[in-house]
Amino acid sequence: MERPTSAPPTDIVVCLEPYADEGPRWVVAQAEAELVVRYGALDTGELGLTAAMFDPPNGAFLVARAGDAPPPVGGVGLRTVAPRTGQVRRLWVDPAWRGRGVGRALMGSLEMAARELGLSDLQLSTGNRQPEAVTLYEATGWERLHVDREGRPLPDWHIRFAKGVASHEGGAGGS
Repeated sequence: MERPTSAPPTDIVVCLEPYADEGPRWVVAQAEAELVVRYGALDTGELGLTAAMFDPPNGAFLVARAGDAPPPVGGVGLRTVAPRTGQVRRLWVDPAWRGRGVGRALMGSLEMAARELGLSDLQLSTGNRQPEAVTLYEATGWERLHVDREGRPLPDWHIRFAKGVASHEGGAGGS
């Protein structure tokens, strides 16, 4: 398995885009199609993502492009789920671009966006059929959790991660 590189390719541009725009919707469609291939279906908890979840001030959706040429080569969403807590959703990188630092670039930009939204704690879930995602999260400082939010042990196929991100105190606020 290829590991992501330590620096993103120089031709990758990561930008915040409104969730209702074509880029984020395309990324989410690709991510969901891949989840269906890997797991057979999306469960009900995976359905119903909306612009209100991912647009400021409640969240952000970041899209990676090779320069400014469509289509996107990756993307990731962030939504606020509790005070100062954000949830990462739909990280996806085009298979042709995997192992080249795109995921790291997206997650680094996501952490900056989280701080701008006033979030200090991030969480995400993935599954055992996404080993490249697990590798990325472990390599970028995410802590693997072995229990759910209520403290119950997780099944082997359900993988949770958390990460604290230093928030800017007293800095300029985002829009």
